[in-house]
Amino acid sequence: MAIEFDCPFCRHHYKLRDELAGKPATCKGCRNKITIPSSSQPAADVPQVDAAAAEAAALAALADEPVAEKPKNTVIEVECNFCNHKWTEPITRAGKNALCPNPECRQRVKIPEPKDEGQYDWRQTRSKGPSLAKQNNEKLEGVQDAGEAKVVSGTALKEAGADGVEYEPTPLKRKLAFATVALLLVGGVVFGAVYLTKSRTAGKEDKLMVEALAELTANPDAVPKDEQPHAAAVLHLAAAEYALRHNEPAQFKEAMKHQAEAAGALRALPPSPARNAALAEVALGLVAFGGTEREGSDMVRMRWTPEMARKTRPNERVFTVYTELQKLLGALQSSADFEFRAYLARRLARELAKREQADLAVQLIPLALFATPEQPEAKALVALEVYRADKNSGVPAAVANELKGEVARASPAPASAQTLFALLKTDKAPLVASKPTPGTSPSEAARLAYTGLAALEESAAAAVEVAKLPGRAEDQLKALALGADWSSDPGPALETALATVSAAKARKDFAVPPFVGLKLVQVAAAAGKADLAKQFADALADDGLKAWAKGDAVRARAEAAPKDKPDESFAEMPDDPKRLRAGHLWGRLWVARQNARLTPDRAAQTKAVSAWPTPAVPFGKAGVALGLQDK
Repeated sequence: MAIEFDCPFCRHHYKLRDELAGKPATCKGCRNKITIPSSSQPAADVPQVDAAAAEAAALAALADEPVAEKPKNTVIEVECNFCNHKWTEPITRAGKNALCPNPECRQRVKIPEPKDEGQYDWRQTRSKGPSLAKQNNEKLEGVQDAGEAKVVSGTALKEAGADGVEYEPTPLKRKLAFATVALLLVGGVVFGAVYLTKSRTAGKEDKLMVEALAELTANPDAVPKDEQPHAAAVLHLAAAEYALRHNEPAQFKEAMKHQAEAAGALRALPPSPARNAALAEVALGLVAFGGTEREGSDMVRMRWTPEMARKTRPNERVFTVYTELQKLLGALQSSADFEFRAYLARRLARELAKREQADLAVQLIPLALFATPEQPEAKALVALEVYRADKNSGVPAAVANELKGEVARASPAPASAQTLFALLKTDKAPLVASKPTPGTSPSEAARLAYTGLAALEESAAAAVEVAKLPGRAEDQLKALALGADWSSDPGPALETALATVSAAKARKDFAVPPFVGLKLVQVAAAAGKADLAKQFADALADDGLKAWAKGDAVRARAEAAPKDKPDESFAEMPDDPKRLRAGHLWGRLWVARQNARLTPDRAAQTKAVSAWPTPAVPFGKAGVALGLQDK
């Protein structure tokens, strides 16, 4: 049976084995010496120790006898500070240095002291160094401990006389390096944000253009059958411009396809003023396809002339602006009247001259668009447009010298050649037409030649006086349209032209020449005279050209006043769907384009055009796509 008893000093209870009876022990609770009683002796019979005995026992506890302790670890776990390799060392090496066993490390590591796992005998040391050795944590006299360091204020430094301390300046190269890194970081963030924004916007634009083309194809009956090719050509023309401006090879091919679709749809139609007006826009759109040698190599633009193009494979077709325009203009030479071809030649020469392609204009337009007898007049009017674009160009003078031997065989009489000779004061130039005398009725060539000369010499009043000399109203309108187009102040010529139209309405045989009227509409719209533009358009006899003129007035107005927001009423739509013409859709496209360019809320613009009459919705979406791209 077990021995149970309480310590006579602290009353700590014990329960021990029988074989320990009579043996001395140290109490765990009070550390006093006690004798384990026998099993036969009850705990209550344990003799009580008096005070003298307790004192003697306490003195005995201080004797140099070993104290019973629980066994301690004989090894120490060590972890390398450099490679984190772990191993063990004998406890006797605590506090000493050792090499890391890791062959790839072999760094010197100090073996830590053992952790405090209980009470230690005061007679034992915890390191193997000499008992009186100086410890590493002993503070030396006169040495500042880093742990006691504090921040010194600027005021204290000044009081200590340290305000005159000089520091080594940072080298400029290092400053530039820091600035470059900072700029690159900021630039990267900005570029990323802009790129993401543009990518999202471009995706939305692409979706709009795809929807526009799909809706027109899916619902062709929304447009009268006779107008469907015109409408398709207008939308393909917009899609070609949109794809071309992406400046990517794949999109360039897409633009070429849409441009060909537009031209093919119109060329298949019988000649009419509306068809010719749309073809003029197709021809002008081809000018945008021209680019630099590098852009041609990258296949994002055409080269201008065949001389610039280089075939890379046998029998490969190389597209150039020259060859594409030559094909289109050649088809118009025999199917369009001289008045329209002169109108187109002036606009086309103006655009080519802006792109520094004056030589191409002179070489291509007269030969491709005019018959041989008409070419002297064609060369002269092209040269005059080049002069208007660049008065320092040598092309007009070269053309004038060339024309001196050609004007005698020309038909009709080359009025533009006379204007060119008089403007440049060409030496030994033949006289094509004499200057009109006030009150007399001049020839058509003389009226045009000297009206144009006065306009180019910045005399708008003199141009009007020549243009309204007695004669046919049609001839007067031609001269007034030319004067308005070339004058810096078109107002007087436009007002006189409107009065001429009003006065001639009573004549049954009178009709405003189609492309003279279209030019008057365009000039009036660009001058901000919307009421005049509408009246000139209403005076046109052909319904298709009338609608086109009103729609093109929106374009001219938007290009002349890019900050003015147009209203939907600028491009009116007929109440009767059977009277719908491509010109109405052309005008709506430009309303949507201008509004999308000026208004940041894309969703609102898309919603607005979606509420338009069904035939106009695809053209509104195409306009929004182009307007967003214009930004």
